Amino acid sequence: MIRLTDEIAITADDMQYIVGRPYTSPRGAVKIKNPKYYHKLSAALQQAVTDCVRAGVADERITELRQVVAEQARLEQEFSEKLKGVYV
Repeated sequence: MIRLTDEIAITADDMQYIVGRPYTSPRGAVKIKNPKYYHKLSAALQQAVTDCVRAGVADERITELRQVVAEQARLEQEFSEKLKGVYV
């Protein structure tokens, strides 16, 4: 599992990438809540950025349109740094 933020992680199985909120089950296993499935890592990352920006708007950390653009750029840069060397 790749934790992109505290609220968003990407994992995969042999068929797809899975984006969602990581949580620890009562038995101690880390799982994904509200999973979304993608065939390509690039699509999964785009969704992760979208989910993070949406959360920022929902909790009012982002209150202006220009902040959306800045936050998207920041997250794309941060996530690409975490995935250096991985073909996206």
